[in-house]
Amino acid sequence: MDARALERLCFVEAATRDEQKGIQRVTEESRLREIGEFVKSVESSLLPNNIILNLTSAVQIKDKKDGSATITFPKEQGDYAFVVDGQHRLFSFRDDFRKLSDGETFDLPVVALYDAPQDLVGATFVSINVNQKPVNRDLLTQMKAILGLLDTDIDKATVDLIHAIDGDPNSPVRDKILRYPKEKNKWIKTNQLLPVIKGLLMPGGVLHEKNPAERKRILIDYLIAISKTFPDAWADDKRTNYALLLPTGLQIMISLLSDVMARCDFYESFTYNEETFKRQLEPLASLALLGDWSKVTVEGSIAVNARRQMFLGQLKEALKVKPPA
Repeated sequence: MDARALERLCFVEAATRDEQKGIQRVTEESRLREIGEFVKSVESSLLPNNIILNLTSAVQIKDKKDGSATITFPKEQGDYAFVVDGQHRLFSFRDDFRKLSDGETFDLPVVALYDAPQDLVGATFVSINVNQKPVNRDLLTQMKAILGLLDTDIDKATVDLIHAIDGDPNSPVRDKILRYPKEKNKWIKTNQLLPVIKGLLMPGGVLHEKNPAERKRILIDYLIAISKTFPDAWADDKRTNYALLLPTGLQIMISLLSDVMARCDFYESFTYNEETFKRQLEPLASLALLGDWSKVTVEGSIAVNARRQMFLGQLKEALKVKPPA
């Protein structure tokens, strides 16, 4: 039904401190404006989810005996349809928020109950807003990548690089990154790697000026060097005694790539490969603070964000280039 015509027929009883009967959320004007802007700005925009209504007994429904029916409202405007779900989509077409011109129409799909009792309406609301599970974040990232919906070119490049190191036969993290729900034997999720790898690809990041093949090779060589620098921790893929393969451990080590590459610039004549990375990771291999990534040693340092940032700073200090006096 045309959104403007439908909006005039609908009402909502918001659940507030003063009105305990209502089951809907309080309408947020900021969301109404956002949806109005979306409908105006996005070419061929859709709001595909159904608006769910409960028509009052004042509405007449006449069965036409051919699988269809005629629905007649008493007037063109009034409180004839209670909005069970979809109030923000619907009310964004009010005059105060609508961005479309007066001549433009926009159809909304509708599912309508008819004079349903309050308990059924409440159960429907709970089913929609409580029982349904949100889409898994890692699956959402995958779908955005497939459909070309990631926000920026950097986001796309980041996901492409994560996929590349997960699929390359030479990669020590091959098939160890969780990209889809319910995959088994994975160490880390795509969305846990996104921020640290994106930092490497952002302007000013150490991989920003590299092409995709160079980025993949450098990151894989670096991960191989980590696995050889801390062999016991890397072999502990159940994360029983060591913390290196915990998401936090991998995040920290990947974020140190810029520091290790800076050491390669100074000590290895700007050469980045498995051997140069391994040599420049040596300050961490003997660092008592790190203790070969033993859980007993590092658990307290990586438990909360404030301690984690301090710990990362200490590792960066250990890797700092120290020119001879």
